[in-house]
Amino acid sequence: MTLHHVGVVVDDIERHSRCYAQALEMLPRTGIIEDSVQKVRVQFWGAPGQVAVELIQPTTPDSPAHRALSKGGGLNHLGFHVGDIVECVAKAVADGAVCTCEPVRAAAFGGRRIAFVFYRHMGLIEFIERDLR
Repeated sequence: MTLHHVGVVVDDIERHSRCYAQALEMLPRTGIIEDSVQKVRVQFWGAPGQVAVELIQPTTPDSPAHRALSKGGGLNHLGFHVGDIVECVAKAVADGAVCTCEPVRAAAFGGRRIAFVFYRHMGLIEFIERDLR
């Protein structure tokens, strides 16, 4: 398991992207990616192989990120690359976490699956499978 990114929920990805560009102009970034499953638009800031910042903008009121935005947005989750995503979710649940999103394919990761678990004392964690299955 390796840390891949820190997720930050924002109200306007273009505006926040301009702020990041002004402050971190040399940091590489992806284009904005639309994810119809999670109902978000995302953009990653960071060099390949390094921990990135993921800007996340909900696109609909029923987006999983919308509730976080309604509470002010900001730091939302830590995203980790994992080997067996199903095994990681099962272990997290056995350890007391609540699965908030079963493994689903994600546009931001080339169709690899992601899952979210919530630990009462740690917060929201995203698992990203390393390989397509």
